[in-house]
Amino acid sequence: MTINFNDYSYYPNLRTRPAEVKGFGELSDTCKDAIIPLFTLGIWPRQTDTKTSLREVIAASGGRPFALDLTSDPNHLTKDVFELRDPDSNFKKWRDFIKEINHPIIPVIQITEESKISQVIRQARAFENEGLGKVIFKINSFSDQINNIISALSALDSSDNALIIIDAGYIRDTLHASLAGTVTLINSIRDEVDSAIISVASTSFPSSVMPFIDANSKGRSGVIDIMETKLHAAIGREAVIYGDHGSIHSRVYPTSAGGRFVARIDYALNDAWVFERRSETNSQGYISAAEDLIEAFPEILDDDTWGAKKIVQASRGEIDKMKTPASWIAARVNMHISRQIELNSESQTDEEDFDDFDF
Repeated sequence: MTINFNDYSYYPNLRTRPAEVKGFGELSDTCKDAIIPLFTLGIWPRQTDTKTSLREVIAASGGRPFALDLTSDPNHLTKDVFELRDPDSNFKKWRDFIKEINHPIIPVIQITEESKISQVIRQARAFENEGLGKVIFKINSFSDQINNIISALSALDSSDNALIIIDAGYIRDTLHASLAGTVTLINSIRDEVDSAIISVASTSFPSSVMPFIDANSKGRSGVIDIMETKLHAAIGREAVIYGDHGSIHSRVYPTSAGGRFVARIDYALNDAWVFERRSETNSQGYISAAEDLIEAFPEILDDDTWGAKKIVQASRGEIDKMKTPASWIAARVNMHISRQIELNSESQTDEEDFDDFDF
């Protein structure tokens, strides 16, 4: 299997949570063929390690390659992930773990506070010479690991064997600063390796939709503008490849027991997510929400995505297996990724690039 990172126009960054894996798994074969998703490996509900998470992602991918990273969030670290991040012997445990997976995997190069530049370089070179021969470097917009990444990238036989993902994180409140920080990183990388292949990922989906409720809707509906595409356009479509978090907020918050049940359905447009919500109700609220969404956006009836079909079914009272918030998060992820694949696969030109912005 030969992979050219430049052949792909969209790199969704997901986590191994049931809703995200389900949303991805229900993509059409055509959509799955168009992307190489990056999954950050974490714990599966009611499990103590990541074995189930990995198994579910492999099943969802249908034999297609995907990129794999390890969570560094201390709130979600499992014993096995902690051990895999051990830098000893040039991250040998991580390299052996990838080698033992009977599936085409593109590993994300691990960099920790304890690791040395030499360990990162040797890890990258080892991965380049086995498996698919491709690696991914992932860095946050304001990270201090840029020198490690540039050194490792420069040590590869070819920079074409690597994709650098700059994760700008949650940008809704920090778009200007995120843009500036991202551009600085891009320039730093390309000053040293001008042929570097770079994707920029971000998310603007909020932790709460309350600030986006239409004041005239009695708390029932609203619109959330998508800012990920704005960041990408501001940087320049020719400069980097589009990426996002699949319409998921950048942090995973623990689910609290009790509280009010709010039935909410989101629908992905080109430039926004629209939603209908029903508070102080039960799962039957999804039926009403679906009915009103279709009334406002009748194009849902002609949308072939799995998520849209679930909205249509719900409007008819068919909500079997779609009675929880997680099931509708999966639907949103499915529709959002499908939409972004379509938008980014189109031949688009944009004269804007980051040279036009005054920081």
